[in-house]
Amino acid sequence: MIRVGIRGFSTRTRVFKISPAQYVEKVKQKKIEDAQFRESLVEGHPKYEPQLLSTHDKDGKPFPLNVELLKYKPLRLPKTHGHEVATLTMKGYDDDDLIRMGEFAMRAAYFLGIPMSGLTPLKTQKRLYTVIKSPFAQAKTKQNFHRVTYARKLIAYDANPDVIDLWLSYINRYKFADIEYSASLMSHEPLNYVDELAKLDEFKLPEAYNGIEDPVAKKVESLLKSDKFKKYLKE
Repeated sequence: MIRVGIRGFSTRTRVFKISPAQYVEKVKQKKIEDAQFRESLVEGHPKYEPQLLSTHDKDGKPFPLNVELLKYKPLRLPKTHGHEVATLTMKGYDDDDLIRMGEFAMRAAYFLGIPMSGLTPLKTQKRLYTVIKSPFAQAKTKQNFHRVTYARKLIAYDANPDVIDLWLSYINRYKFADIEYSASLMSHEPLNYVDELAKLDEFKLPEAYNGIEDPVAKKVESLLKSDKFKKYLKE
């Protein structure tokens, strides 16, 4: 991602085609139209009946508790055993977007009952690219491009694999387009896991995927049930 800043300077003065009184009247009319537009958006919405209310209110109407919590840092559940079950790594060119998305993931994990670590910053990668400024190979003028890649990490603890799958699918649904996501999942298996796996004839998705109209999940399920996949698994 390359950011190019453009700055300009002009000595031309602004010329008003209307009188000051007409301009003030125009601004007032614009505010009235904006207020009417906001009222029209509210009409027809369902009745305001949140299940949980905060103690703070505005204009006599209390906020829902989840909206009130957006003003504070994300809540985190305490660890029960301290076993790592998933690690979510995010990389991007805007550190503010990484913090915003990290807090969104932490809030989702709190309401799903997943203990989380803090949003840990990782090593920042800096790269400098130098290219010639002209399409001619003999050109002497060069141009530099500086790219900075930020990274953040979240660790999930002591959660059921189905809940972790649901958490990751929810994050993937509302992800930012300019952020790269990668997740590492850890599971605990018995010593005879290979023997138990050899006895399986059918594969199915976790229970968290039931009822989800996701084309990727349907494709994965069809691949797991295909004869070709079973053939390679036996080999």
